[in-house]
Amino acid sequence: MLKKILLSTFLTISLILFNFSEPTYAENIDNVQPGNAYLAEDSILSFKLLDKLDSNTAKKFDTIRFILVKDITIKNKIVIPKNTVLSAIITKTHGSRILGQSGVIRLKVNDYKINDTYALHFKNDLKFKGGHNYANAAASIIIPFSGLLFKGKEVQYPPGTVIEYKLNDNLDLGINEAQLLSILP
Repeated sequence: MLKKILLSTFLTISLILFNFSEPTYAENIDNVQPGNAYLAEDSILSFKLLDKLDSNTAKKFDTIRFILVKDITIKNKIVIPKNTVLSAIITKTHGSRILGQSGVIRLKVNDYKINDTYALHFKNDLKFKGGHNYANAAASIIIPFSGLLFKGKEVQYPPGTVIEYKLNDNLDLGINEAQLLSILP
C-alpha cells in the first residue's frame, strides 16, 4: 500500500515538474493567425450561384457572384446573413485534360464589409474539381491503356445551382475575433 502511495506521488510530482506533453492553446489553430476569427475545417458553406461556373469557359480574373443560402455564424452570432450577395475572382482554371485529369476552378472570395471600419478577408481559395470519368476507366479495362486518352470531367454548374461547399481547412477571416464579436449585433 505504501509503495502505491509513493509511486503515485512520484508520478504526480514528475508530471508537474517535467510536463512532457506540449500544451495546447486555443491560439494554436492551423492556418489561422492567433486571435483571428475563422470558419472551422469541415464547416459547410451553402450558396446559390448567380453566374455560370464552367471550367471550359471560365477565365482567370473572371468574377463569379453567389447568394448565401444559410447564415455564416461564429459563436452563435451571425457574421454574414443569408441572402447576402458575395462575389469571388477566379484565380486558377483549366478544363479537363487527357490522362483523366479533371477540370479545376479556384475562387478567391472578395472581402465582405461588415461596416465602414471592418471587413472580412477570406484568405483561402475555394477549389472545385470536376472529378474522374469512370466510364473511361471501364474502357481501359477492356482495351489496356485506352483510358490514357480520355479526359476527366469538367466543373459545370449553371446559374441557380445550390452548392454546399465543405471547407477542407480552417478559413481565417482576417479579423480579430474579439473585435468581430464586439461589432456584431
